[in-house]
Amino acid sequence: MAKKVLLINPPESGMGEHSFPPLGLLYVAGVLQKENVQVKIIDGFLDGWQGIESSIRDYKPDIVGMTCHTYARVQVLKIAKLAKEILRGVTVVVGGAHPTIMARQMLENYTFIDVVAIGEADYTLLDICRGRDYSEIPGIGYRHEDKVIINPERKIIDDLDSVPFPAWNLLDLKRYPPDGEGVYRGIDLEKEPCIPILFSRGCVGNCNFCSNRLMWKRWRHRSPTNTLDELELLNKKFSIKHFVFIDDCFSVNKKATIELCRGIAERKLNIVFDIVTRTDCVDDEVLQALKDAGCYQINYGIETASPRLLKIMGKPVGLEISEKAIKLTNSHGIRSTALFIAGCVGETAKTINETIDFLNRTDPSRIGVGKGLMIFPGTRLYNLAKEKGFISDDFWLTDYTWKVYTLDNSRMWLNIFGNALEKRQKLSRFSFINLIRNHRFVSREFRRQIQGDFRA
Repeated sequence: MAKKVLLINPPESGMGEHSFPPLGLLYVAGVLQKENVQVKIIDGFLDGWQGIESSIRDYKPDIVGMTCHTYARVQVLKIAKLAKEILRGVTVVVGGAHPTIMARQMLENYTFIDVVAIGEADYTLLDICRGRDYSEIPGIGYRHEDKVIINPERKIIDDLDSVPFPAWNLLDLKRYPPDGEGVYRGIDLEKEPCIPILFSRGCVGNCNFCSNRLMWKRWRHRSPTNTLDELELLNKKFSIKHFVFIDDCFSVNKKATIELCRGIAERKLNIVFDIVTRTDCVDDEVLQALKDAGCYQINYGIETASPRLLKIMGKPVGLEISEKAIKLTNSHGIRSTALFIAGCVGETAKTINETIDFLNRTDPSRIGVGKGLMIFPGTRLYNLAKEKGFISDDFWLTDYTWKVYTLDNSRMWLNIFGNALEKRQKLSRFSFINLIRNHRFVSREFRRQIQGDFRA
């Protein structure tokens, strides 16, 4: 099993993504390291195209593995071609959200991609390194005699504690830029790098614009002890103080959430963090535990305050629940961020006003407004858009990053939303945020793809 593996996170796609350490690739590297596979990670966000090319030439890997998000697929394809030009015998493997859903299309159209890792693929590269026949490896797609073969799915990992920690030793975490504003518990967010961590995988929701269930199948969480061990490692060995939990729904399990939060205090970890969760997954007890542990911000994906639109997108959380959650969050001294999408399917001036009225009632600390409902492959929204002729599968073979559902109307509603905010004195202190430019306020699907990395 003497294989050398180079894992590559592609450079910025031009969408203004925040530079996080590539958590999914780090998980894959952790699995490989445990089995004594020689592995290296190059992060194109930090080292650029020159660093990627130099690493391929100098390291001479047997296998190149890459994250392939929908919005960064053009960069991934460029790297795959480059790797094949430099090292003809190299095996190129791509994983992540986009290959998972569009595996057949990628293999049929891009001969410089050898294997697609489908779904939760922490152990897929290890199987390849061990020399297993492709036909025996679950959860991959590949070519055989000019035919594309898609193997049966790999089983999801029920025991997340069994997965080795990410290989944090492979990256200089202090090279990553600070992210945030303000000082919490003596920690200046403008000076400390922000490092991602996962407590859970999956989501309990089933929104029509999100492909989460295609990727993660169902919600699962690590044990509080296992998560605390990783936090302690990062805090005490790597001097990391600022974290972002990039779970889709952090606090689904109340008991585990409180145990994790209390463990942070018991271990005397000097850290602060923010989370994303649902408004129906917090209460007074959970919020107090989060506050005591160092949580300074909670991001809630409200999307819209129109009951009709919430029903269309398959999000059954009642507005009274969301209103209560935001007010409770504020009362505990935690910064509340309400995330919305301007231009949902069925958006009208009336639904925009319903959202503005909701903001007036709840008074969140911040708002984030997505400029349009982005269409991602595999979602129910994508299927609807195909039925209406807005998009086809061939779109993903172009160099366009992504497509917004009824783009012109989305821009119109975004402008109306913005103008309404400016006219409301009560809302004037809010940050009107372009979601694409700041990782803290990206839509759930965009954030999920950031989270997914190689594993998808």
